[in-house]
Amino acid sequence: MYIDTLLSEADWLITEEDYHPEKNQFYETLFTLANGYVGARGSLEQGSQTGSPGTYFAGVYDPTPVFFTELANAPNWLNVKIVANNESIELEKGRILEYKRTLDMKKGLLTQIFRWEGAKGQITRFEDYRLVHLNYKHVALLKGVIVPENYDGPFVVKSGLNGYVFNTGVIEQLLIKHFKLTEYEDREAEGIYLEMKSRLSGISVGEASKLKLSVPSERSVEIDVDKITEVLTFEAKKGQAYEFEKYVTFYTSRDVEDVKFHTLKELNTRVDQGSEVLLREHVSAWEQKWLDADVKIHGDEVAQRSLRFNIFHLIQSANEDDDRVSIPAKALHGEGYRGHIFWDTEIFMLPFFIYTNPRAARSLLMYRYHNLDAARENARIQGYKGAQFPWESADTGLETTPKELGNPLTGETVRIWTGEEEHHIVADVAYAVDHYYVATGDEQFLLKYGAEILLETARFWASRVQYDDRKKAYVIKKVIGPDEFHEHVDNNIYTNYMAKWNISKALEYIDRLKQKHTDSWDKLKKKIVLSSREIREWKTIANNLYLPYDEKTKLYEEFEGYFKLKEIDISGVDSTGLEKIVKDTKWIKQADVVMLHYLLGDYFDQETKKVNFHYYKRWTTHSSSLSPSIYAIMGIEVGNYRDVYQDFMRSTRIDLDDEQGNTSIGIHAASLGGAWQVAINGFAGMRIKNGMLSFKPWLPEKWGKLEFKVKWWGETLNVAITHETVELKLETTDPTRTVEVNIAQRVWRVKGGETCVISVCSQ
Repeated sequence: MYIDTLLSEADWLITEEDYHPEKNQFYETLFTLANGYVGARGSLEQGSQTGSPGTYFAGVYDPTPVFFTELANAPNWLNVKIVANNESIELEKGRILEYKRTLDMKKGLLTQIFRWEGAKGQITRFEDYRLVHLNYKHVALLKGVIVPENYDGPFVVKSGLNGYVFNTGVIEQLLIKHFKLTEYEDREAEGIYLEMKSRLSGISVGEASKLKLSVPSERSVEIDVDKITEVLTFEAKKGQAYEFEKYVTFYTSRDVEDVKFHTLKELNTRVDQGSEVLLREHVSAWEQKWLDADVKIHGDEVAQRSLRFNIFHLIQSANEDDDRVSIPAKALHGEGYRGHIFWDTEIFMLPFFIYTNPRAARSLLMYRYHNLDAARENARIQGYKGAQFPWESADTGLETTPKELGNPLTGETVRIWTGEEEHHIVADVAYAVDHYYVATGDEQFLLKYGAEILLETARFWASRVQYDDRKKAYVIKKVIGPDEFHEHVDNNIYTNYMAKWNISKALEYIDRLKQKHTDSWDKLKKKIVLSSREIREWKTIANNLYLPYDEKTKLYEEFEGYFKLKEIDISGVDSTGLEKIVKDTKWIKQADVVMLHYLLGDYFDQETKKVNFHYYKRWTTHSSSLSPSIYAIMGIEVGNYRDVYQDFMRSTRIDLDDEQGNTSIGIHAASLGGAWQVAINGFAGMRIKNGMLSFKPWLPEKWGKLEFKVKWWGETLNVAITHETVELKLETTDPTRTVEVNIAQRVWRVKGGETCVISVCSQ
């Protein structure tokens, strides 16, 4: 009738065809709509006994009394309850005759269609769409139609703002209510308003809504515990369609001082605009995003739809307008990892933004800079110098990893060491700073912010190392590497090599500043009190940092003593039992040595990469969603193509197939970025070589073409790859502009507005 005319082509759609209550939370994550400012889980408008609704505002955290600071579940604005001729429409009662929900990724819409038969034989049709506006960060909209197919009678439509919401604790029986009511108001013709404040962090959230019907109705308001609801009543006629609209606006005290004023003003503005304008501008905003971010796969519809799912959720997770927030490991899609930020952002997600939306990438890095003083405090607490970025970060930038997780019902606790030992994140942030600068040439960022991060992280590593008289080298003891199955290890190769790289890179930037930006260098070294003696110490450490390596086999040792660990069969062992038995074995959780060879590819020859890939592939369980994408990329790089496509599809469908079994608590945001990297850095073979873009493609046999765009130093490069050619076109307003690209071991100059077609042989 109404909704199907809105939807895009099939390769842009993710559809739930039948209603299964036990899958509600799974689809709530898949169908989350967000805009980087706020995320709303894809809960049913009608509500459900098995659902877990969530509204999360980026940066709105609140401590819990016992466990940790977490992203606070804010008032729910989604509900639309219908009472048809004195019968409440509830999907878990009555009989569902037709049901379909569709996520339209091209337009950023979630649609719902169902036909429902109640106990009286009454059949009602319901259709609607919802959006969280991509342009207007403080606006959401629901619009739909209700049709009583075979009956007349009174209709009641109820919709409001519900602040009686909770976060789920570490166990399902423990619920945490973060917000307390400060105000609600019936504004009659102007709708309703609800304001609440987080209990410990003191952040106010204001929400306003206006419910409209296409026919005259009687209006009333219901007040309950932390709830305010608009109620519209009218007489319905059989077969007639009744249209409804719900406008919603929201602000927090993170954004403005007078939350109520801005929320209500926004509501009045958007109601005056009307739903058609809001929809049109939202769809247009998504169209612009996809122009830069889409990756087109010709010849593989499943891969195309799956990859777009990952890109869609990446786009809606970042807010380029707020540089004091970052993307949590579960984005704004759920409460997994309590909404904390890990290395997932800088290593897995950031590259997507660097090459499609550099402004968003800069904002994500600025989140780290704004928390640089907190990182210094983290280092001081642990007895180190410089800046130690936390393994888990929230709003303050201080370490938020709990030292233990416990079940208050059983008294059982598990000690958590990652916050005290997984220090490689310090170098990961530094790596991201360098990556952004090299790809964008953002000199202002480097001089004002990036260089300071690079130097303070190098200073951390210089204080973290110890000199080992026996080895005649500097070592890093008692760490956890990316592997995470093995704790308290010495000289994890990823950690040591990235620390060496971090210090060496800081020294390179010092030389650059001295030569080209003397004023900036003088200000920076004075600000952080950096002496010539300390710089000389860094050089000594970088040149003498121990790297466990076997010259005969060309194998880098995962960590000191790894090669002597047990080799056991783990087939048939489930994920719960796995972590209990692998600590003394060679089994690792995810790419570690292989991850190092991906990030610092120019530091290792091809034979070394190949030998280590084959060795560690055997012992990697891929128990982390971060792992398959890296093995896919490196499989292409070393010429081991057998599992590449399978690993790529696994990374694109981690959530679509619920492979990890925990999609219900939030999206696997790192895997979203990893999937994009397989397409661009794997199949297209894109790297930065000697300061220029390089491509060495390999496509799956059934792919006819791979097309995408990348941003490079303020310009946009269109790339189209087939099995025989690489086609490049430079989008620029300056026809004299050229970009140098390395393909097939030759440097090609691509001129503005011209198309360059280069013949290549499939590898």
